[in-house]
Amino acid sequence: MARARSGWILRDQENPRRISYLELLFDLGLIVALLRLTDRLTGSLGWNHALETVVLLAAIWWVWTVTAYTTDWYDPKLPIVQLIVLGVLLGGLLMSLAISSAFEGANGIAFAGAYVGLHLWRGLILITALRGHALQRRPMRVLIWFSLTGVLWLVGAFLPSPLRLVFWAVAITADFAVGLFGYPLPRLGRSNAEELRVGGEHLAERYRQMFIVTLGEIILVGVRQYGDPPFMSLRTAGVILLFVLTVTMWKIYIVYVADYLATGIDKASNPGRIALVAAYAHLVMVAGVVLVAAGGDLVARDPVGEIEPTELAIVTAGPVVFLAGRSVYALVVFRAMLWRLPIGVAVLSLAAPLMRGLPPLAVAAVMTVGMMAIAFIPHRGRPVYRTRWHIRTRW
Repeated sequence: MARARSGWILRDQENPRRISYLELLFDLGLIVALLRLTDRLTGSLGWNHALETVVLLAAIWWVWTVTAYTTDWYDPKLPIVQLIVLGVLLGGLLMSLAISSAFEGANGIAFAGAYVGLHLWRGLILITALRGHALQRRPMRVLIWFSLTGVLWLVGAFLPSPLRLVFWAVAITADFAVGLFGYPLPRLGRSNAEELRVGGEHLAERYRQMFIVTLGEIILVGVRQYGDPPFMSLRTAGVILLFVLTVTMWKIYIVYVADYLATGIDKASNPGRIALVAAYAHLVMVAGVVLVAAGGDLVARDPVGEIEPTELAIVTAGPVVFLAGRSVYALVVFRAMLWRLPIGVAVLSLAAPLMRGLPPLAVAAVMTVGMMAIAFIPHRGRPVYRTRWHIRTRW
């Protein structure tokens, strides 16, 4: 059945939603941003600096998430949708360029301006393209909310660093919260389940593809810091260790959930919300990847040097944060608790302070062995999504 002219930009619901080359290109921009975040995190160690990096990561991730929804709802084969995504990709690249000193001087204006601008760019084009269609309200709500939170982003860009962090933290929290509740507004209401309906197979594949590509950052950072030592050296051992840790994270990610996320989304009463919660869980896992990459950077620089408390926190926090995000992922999507994951979080967290006297390479080795134990424990059964909250347990 032909689509109404007013909805010409929408994907045909009867056709399969395969990953497009445009989306693959967009994911490369995410990797660039994550590399810049890793460099920023290791460039100046400190809790305030870490909080700033978390806010920047959340903003980058929100750009990726909203774009994933865009290519799920609208046909990426159309030139206008390609123009939207490429415009967002350019905005994301500008954000990446400003990451290293986003909380210093004019670079904050560049970061906030690019973030707000790309969201407004997308919204204005979609509202125009959907003129006369009932679904025009969907991008209209999003555009209005981004205009409101955009004020916080832009005002914060002109403030000194401590206040900038507060304004931007409030702004990104609001962006995440209103997305979860359907962008509620007076008169326009909120997006209902039908408006937020997504293709489970498409978004599940997008998450899998994105996360696996993101894992490559860990090895890339280790190789980049390798320098030119003798091949038979501790730096070579560090890179091999990072490779093993990457494989274990890949294994832990795919066990039990990754292959069945599409079923979990499609069978949910509100697929759009479940997919969005999955995006939030992926943000935590991606934060773990960034921390592991930062820890790998520190290990590759000086494998047997004296480790500072902040460096120890970075090297040990990556696997812990990843496992925490993976636990939430299984729980909220499939109502299943994999006990090996929270137990791993507890054990690795308790082990971290006991390794203070060890060199970075030894700390990374201990964390890798712990992750291997979690990754290769045999598991039973397959996930079956349940619409009611009944938590099942697996070892």
